[in-house]
This record gives sequence, C-alpha cells and structure tokens, in this order.
Amino acid sequence: MVEFGPVQLIVIGFPELEKLKGELLKEIFRLSEARIIRVIGLLAVVKDQKGAITSAQITELSDEDRVKLGAAIGALIGFGAAGKKGATAGAEAGAKTVASREFGLSQTQIEEIAREIPNGTAAGLLLIEHLWAKKFKDIARKQHGVLLANGFITPEALVAAGVELAEGTLVAEKAFGYYQEQGGLCL
Repeated sequence: MVEFGPVQLIVIGFPELEKLKGELLKEIFRLSEARIIRVIGLLAVVKDQKGAITSAQITELSDEDRVKLGAAIGALIGFGAAGKKGATAGAEAGAKTVASREFGLSQTQIEEIAREIPNGTAAGLLLIEHLWAKKFKDIARKQHGVLLANGFITPEALVAAGVELAEGTLVAEKAFGYYQEQGGLCL
C-alpha cells in the first residue's frame, strides 16, 4: 500500500432512477482527469421497476496495479490474521482474487447486492485512491504518524447528533428538576 494514496469506499443509494442524469459520473471523471482521485473501482447497479438488473464497472488501474493493490490488501489482512506467514499467503490470495474479478466482486456478489435494492432504484459503489493526499500520507508515515480516525461529517450525522443532544438535554433537565424538588443535588 506504500505506493498508493489513501483509499476510500463510498456507497450511495439512489431511490429515484429518473433523477440520475450522469452528473456524478461527470464529476468523478473531472476529479480523475485533474489527478485528484484515481478510480480503483466503480460499480453501478440499476434495478428497473420490473426487477431487471443492469450493472457497469470501471477501473483506472492497469492490470499490474490491480495485482499490486490486491496483493497489498491481502498481505495486510493476512498479517493481521496470522503474522508474517499470513502476510505471504494473503498477498498471493489477494493477487489471484483481483486477477479473476472486477472491483474485487464476483458476478454472484454483484447479483446479491442488486437483490437487496428495491425495484426502480440504483446503487453506486466507488472505491477511490486519494491522489491529493498521497504526499501527505507519505510525510505522516515517515514521521511515524498513526491514523487515529477519519470519516465524513455528513448533514445527516449532524442532525442525528442534534437529536441525541436534545434527548440528553431533556433527560438532564428532568433529572435536575427532580433533584431541585428533593432539596438540591447531592454530590
């Protein structure tokens, strides 16, 4: 993974097929052309109103890079599972897997994903390499930096945090009122 930038998986559901106009694909291609991201794998699954499934896959990786990435991922998983011996076995398994499958998923797995989405909807799985962050990652690693957390802060997550905060505030207000009725807080 040393020669790759940070890798991220993004999965998006599209409940209304008629809203899809290709704008997301255009933006993905724009970001790729600008060398901000590299598309490791893009899988689009569409299920029409009758349940017929159509899928398309795209990758920007050469066959050599796919094998390298598959081997690196397999080695890391294998190392975590069984140390150095696991890393060797995992590297071999990872390289073989990507050589035989697009996006790391078999046709059967793609069909399983499609079965889970309702008729008349679509889903997109996007696996990207953040080229813009490659040097940042290299510098952090040289300084023995360790990633502690990452993630997107979405509007939905902020709304959920607000709901939790409101619920916590309500509980605290009730508890405070109860203790005041009882003559004050005892600490």
